[in-house]
Amino acid sequence: MREIEIKARTSDKKAFIAALVKRGVEVSEPVTQHDRVFGAPGVDGEDGNNTSPWLRIRTETKQGATKHIFTLKKSVTNQMDSIEHETEVEDEAELEKIIEHMGFVPFSDLTKTRQKAQFGDIELCIDTVEGLGDFVEAEKLTDEDTDYEAVVAELWAVLEGCGVSRDAYVTEGYDILMNKQRRA
Repeated sequence: MREIEIKARTSDKKAFIAALVKRGVEVSEPVTQHDRVFGAPGVDGEDGNNTSPWLRIRTETKQGATKHIFTLKKSVTNQMDSIEHETEVEDEAELEKIIEHMGFVPFSDLTKTRQKAQFGDIELCIDTVEGLGDFVEAEKLTDEDTDYEAVVAELWAVLEGCGVSRDAYVTEGYDILMNKQRRA
């Protein structure tokens, strides 16, 4: 499966949610997600990131219930266009040991609060990332040979229809943004 997404900063998360509700789109309750990302040693993630997969352990807490999700991502054309596979795991600590024995090293550690909405076959994520601020994402799961540019145009049509400007476009993942901020 291939996930194609776009991301933008938002200065008014409430207005974005209001625009969705006005269109009859239901927005979920907030979920807390703690993401630990692992990469190959020496890979900074700032190039095309196409040569090596990234592994993520996500601990998600929703209404007091916690689950752990393991994800493998490998970029196709850029950081927002990835082959993605994921599965729920029972023991995240044991999984972390497995990842480290495979030679992967910790890359980032961040926490966000996420709300989701479904707009047809497009998933919208409204995120508040600790230390980075508010963002909106539009993403679509596709076949691996899908036309990237056509999907991106479709995603922008949805975001722009809800008042998001292309001027706020962000081309990097939260983990890259967080690492850049820490180095600054």
